[in-house]
Amino acid sequence: MDRKRMEFYAALGYRPPSASGASPDDCELSPLGLEDVSALRERFLGEPEGVLERVREELGAPVSEGAFVHALQDLEQSLREPEAALQALRQPAFRARASASLPPDFRFPLMTPEIPIDPSRTKFEPVADLRGWLLFSGKAWLHGASRQAPFRRHGDAPSASGFRYALRAPTPGHPVEVALFSQFGTGEYPARYIARQLVMRGERLDCAVHLGGVPYAGRQGEFDAHMAEPLEPLLPVTTLMTLNASVEMRSGATPFFRYLDERRGASRAKQVQEGSYFCLASERFQLIGLDTAYFGAGRHQEPALLGWLEAVLEEGRARGATNILLSHGAPYHDRVSRPTGLLEDLHALAVRRSWVDLWCWGSAPNGALFDRAAALPFVGVSVGHAGLPALKAAPGLRSPAPLRFLETRSRFPDETALRPELGNNGYVSLLLHADGTLGLQFLDWMGNVRCTASLARDGAGPLLLETFAEGT
Repeated sequence: MDRKRMEFYAALGYRPPSASGASPDDCELSPLGLEDVSALRERFLGEPEGVLERVREELGAPVSEGAFVHALQDLEQSLREPEAALQALRQPAFRARASASLPPDFRFPLMTPEIPIDPSRTKFEPVADLRGWLLFSGKAWLHGASRQAPFRRHGDAPSASGFRYALRAPTPGHPVEVALFSQFGTGEYPARYIARQLVMRGERLDCAVHLGGVPYAGRQGEFDAHMAEPLEPLLPVTTLMTLNASVEMRSGATPFFRYLDERRGASRAKQVQEGSYFCLASERFQLIGLDTAYFGAGRHQEPALLGWLEAVLEEGRARGATNILLSHGAPYHDRVSRPTGLLEDLHALAVRRSWVDLWCWGSAPNGALFDRAAALPFVGVSVGHAGLPALKAAPGLRSPAPLRFLETRSRFPDETALRPELGNNGYVSLLLHADGTLGLQFLDWMGNVRCTASLARDGAGPLLLETFAEGT
């Protein structure tokens, strides 16, 4: 590949497999080349609405025809003249059009010069960084994803774990703390500050679960820089689990599975995960992670996995444990009354039998807490706001389940007038208490508590949302 073009890719954050320790014959999604751009342009000219629909679905944003044409032309020009494109990137990269700089007195307790904050960066924003999304994800949209890595099944594991692992039992005064976060793997400053919070919790944090999302395409370099590096200090003291997502499948999940192996090898005592689904269980609680990407985006239809899940849920219910389901795919979406394909897949387990008490998912780009409903007999938590930029959610959101909390703040405090269109980034802390109750905290990337909630069950009855309160 042309050296200048490789320098252009690298300036936008791309690291080829050989540069990150992977063998040359490993499969991961490569960036678009000139021939691919030409093919994408021809497809767009032939079926413009079909191409735009695919881009909008992948990015979750209303990309206009004009924005798409401009990004495609800009990308083609950049690949034809990479030296000029490199010069333009040094202006510097990903600057917002409007002036956006931190006020001199902007401070918060966790702020550190080691994680600089540049409000003008627009990397990963669906429209402002459309060129980047096309360059680094477009080959999957054009030709399909890379060849899939072999799937790992619980019955084939080298160990006898069955992908089931022990979770510490909480004791009075010492609850089990679990951090839940998703769409984290961007390397941008909100994600870095969330990682800083997790690391500072130290040994108090029993478990951290990433519910998937390493853009642009789940490459090895993206895992190395945006997952392994910021979360490495957790490994000696905290069990880190990671779910698969559709973006990771663009590179066939090869880097995803390699990341599991590297992590387990680095700190085997705490890092136990062998495959893309798991159960962490104690007598009173079960954390059950699903793969809702490998066999179809947002689906869980593979018979062996359904059988495994049914057995795990049934065992938990039989001993009176609280079943907490974790997935990247969502059971429902706001503004859409009908259930998702994932809820249809798990309807018998989650709805008809009511074996799921709490369901947490990572595909929606906002933090939210939903109460039970007659047709949705579980408490729902959306945690997909750790790293990706998304438009600020508007109050009054309609949803299939009763909405108790929605993160509606901007990324920066209102008084700064910085990027008011961007939503706030954050994660969830889940506390599992010895008496069987649960506590929830939504925290933002600066460490502010945005919402607290408590959940409990009455004997063998359903898990109920008892209290919730928004932070100041």
